[in-house]
Amino acid sequence: MCEPVNREEGLYLKVPGSTSNLGPGFDSVGLAINRYLHVKLEPSSEWSFHYVDFDDVFPAGKDNMIYQTIEQIEKKYGNGKKPSPYTVTMTSELPLERGLGSSAAAIVAAVEIADFTMGLHLTIEEKVQIATTFEGHADNVAASLYGGLVIATGEEGIGTISHQVTDLEMIALIPNRKLKTTDSRSVLPDMLPFQEAVEASNIANVFVGAALQNDWKLAGKLMERDLFHQPYRKHLVPDLEKVRAIAMDNGAYGAALSGAGPTLIVFHAKASSNELRLALEKAFPEYYCELLIPASTGIEITYGAYQNQSI
Repeated sequence: MCEPVNREEGLYLKVPGSTSNLGPGFDSVGLAINRYLHVKLEPSSEWSFHYVDFDDVFPAGKDNMIYQTIEQIEKKYGNGKKPSPYTVTMTSELPLERGLGSSAAAIVAAVEIADFTMGLHLTIEEKVQIATTFEGHADNVAASLYGGLVIATGEEGIGTISHQVTDLEMIALIPNRKLKTTDSRSVLPDMLPFQEAVEASNIANVFVGAALQNDWKLAGKLMERDLFHQPYRKHLVPDLEKVRAIAMDNGAYGAALSGAGPTLIVFHAKASSNELRLALEKAFPEYYCELLIPASTGIEITYGAYQNQSI
């Protein structure tokens, strides 16, 4: 049986960000990264939300997106239970609207807060399904919940495949500009011709197989052959082909848009990043180049402890 939770003690969440699609794994493949959203809950007489060191300003009361998500979960899954009020304090290592799973991490945090404050006892697959209804697709939210590499639909009754990644590091090229997912999705076609859809599916299927075997050399080749989304978004991120060329010249496995962009992400063998990173920083000084590694675990939950010094 589960140990009873004392909701008077509060809660601390550490939610990993994620990169998604990885080229041809459109809307179904995600990979957790070692950059985090940190969330602290302290019992209070009313709901309030505080953002530490965020560039953007968000509502502090019940018009906050996280509270509104909790409220919708209450209506659909609460069975008459009401969420107890908390002071919610957040800080994030994830840049907003850059394709590194910042919105998905916030939604996952909201689902966990709802589960905690109403005692819903949701399973991890139920959390994936609920988070997917808010995010629109399962790849990022499943990665934040499970950690590692995930293949997910978020549909009820269909589980998530979770896989631990080996021999992989990433360099994220993060621009100063933002790109809303809605804007990036607006350039995608409503449908693909049958033969093109079959070819795109073939590439995606082999890509998933290669990733599950940790054959990142083959997976990297298939990132370049994606037909689902990158060909339609390349004018929004014109440096992708240049980044890919330099990356491959320096021994990388491959490169792809991170999620909907505009961040570009290069995949390479573990402990081989220094020369490649220097080459990318020299060629693209307008980007911030950051070394990332896969996060092997998903969201971490600590009850009644606030050891995180960044909050």
